[in-house]
Amino acid sequence: MSNQIDFPTKPFYIMSKIGGSNWVLTLTPGGAVVMRQLTGTIDELWTATPDPRGAAFLRHVSTGLVLACQLVRMPIFGIDVPAGPLVSANLDGSDPKQLWRREDLGGGWSGINTFLNWEMKINVYGSDVHGTVGVYHWDGGADNEEWNLIQETGEITVDSVTYDLAKAVADLGIPPSQGTAITVDNRQGGTTVTSTYSLTRTITTQTSVTHTESTTTGLKYTQTFGIKGGIDKVVEVSASASFEESSSKTISLTDQKTHTTTVNDTVMTQVSVPAGNEYSYNILVFYGKVTVPYTAQLTFHSSIAGAATVSITTTGVFTGVNSTNSKIVVADITTGRAEPKILDLKPVP
Repeated sequence: MSNQIDFPTKPFYIMSKIGGSNWVLTLTPGGAVVMRQLTGTIDELWTATPDPRGAAFLRHVSTGLVLACQLVRMPIFGIDVPAGPLVSANLDGSDPKQLWRREDLGGGWSGINTFLNWEMKINVYGSDVHGTVGVYHWDGGADNEEWNLIQETGEITVDSVTYDLAKAVADLGIPPSQGTAITVDNRQGGTTVTSTYSLTRTITTQTSVTHTESTTTGLKYTQTFGIKGGIDKVVEVSASASFEESSSKTISLTDQKTHTTTVNDTVMTQVSVPAGNEYSYNILVFYGKVTVPYTAQLTFHSSIAGAATVSITTTGVFTGVNSTNSKIVVADITTGRAEPKILDLKPVP
């Protein structure tokens, strides 16, 4: 067996060596195998999925179809051999006709061989880029059987994100978070005790984004390439259920995980406990949840020189949980009741 090498791990173009041209292998929307001049668009891209049998499935990114060879019966020998025009098909992991191996031919050029017969390679019949592409027996390294597999290293960037605040929905019914209480015992005292204490406040915020696509093309781009950048302004809800944008860390549009940030700080408060009483002091942090649709403008930048950029519009939903208010709770625990009597709720400055 000749020198087998791996297919690229990133999406790639399959460019022919014919005449030093820039013709690449692709599929029509109907699934026909054709050659086309390279433009750096999604409908010219392929991905390789390795198979344990030592080969790979070549999937056309735009249609989702895979490349396959056909079998032709040789009456003299009574066997079926790969031959004839290439076809496309839905992926069938059990079909060896859909498997291909890559051979290093030197100088950056490759042969793409059928899994069933190493000597049968993808070939542009008669070197006619407007004609048939099929499989043919090794012809010694002719231009019409050599290919350059060019990785697409382009990226999608986020240009802008706009929230539809008119459709934002608030939920202020989230249970508050209670800080650790301090107690001041003046049960043995004869006068009111007044002093200043530090209360710890823990505030946790959560943000997440989900997205869908307004176009099929946009969906294919975002599924194939990582998005560089994301939402760097999030929407927060106030205690009055109004909405405002605030600065936050960037959240990738492709990341649907919940991002959680916890911050601890302290608040100084004056404590006054009457004689013969014991009070507890702690902080309650109240939260609100906002769900708001957004529209993001994205751009795909191909790594192919001269390729036009592609604009993508994506829509989705942003969900955020943020603190809306903090209050100091003063409770009388003199008698040790299980449910302390709340004496006061003081807004935290």
